[in-house]
Amino acid sequence: MAKKTTVLISTVGPYSVHGEHAFKACAENGTHYLDVTGEVVWVAEMIKKYEATAKENGCIMIPQIGIESAPADLITWSIANTIREKFSAHTGEVVVSLHELRFVIPSYS
Repeated sequence: MAKKTTVLISTVGPYSVHGEHAFKACAENGTHYLDVTGEVVWVAEMIKKYEATAKENGCIMIPQIGIESAPADLITWSIANTIREKFSAHTGEVVVSLHELRFVIPSYS
C-alpha cells in the first residue's frame, strides 16, 4: 500500500502492537506518513529505527497528530514562539507534562 500512495494516514492503534509495519513501509518507500497515536515511547522507537531511512527517501513522517498530542504540541509552539518574539532567543527544548486530561462528552437528550 505504501508503494501505491503519496501520503498514508494511519489510525491502526494500538501502535505499539500494529503500527510499525506501516511506519517502516512509508520510510522505506518515500511515502509521507501521519498518525494519531499518543504512544510516546513507540514514537521515540520509530524515530530511532527509521529516521535515517525516511530522510534518505525524502518522506515526511508526522506521528501524533491526534488529540492526545495536540495540546502538548500547541503549548510547545506557543512557548517557543513567545520566547522568540519577546526575547529574540531560540528555544532548545520544551518539556511538557500532562497529568490529567479529561474529555467531557455532552449528553443530547
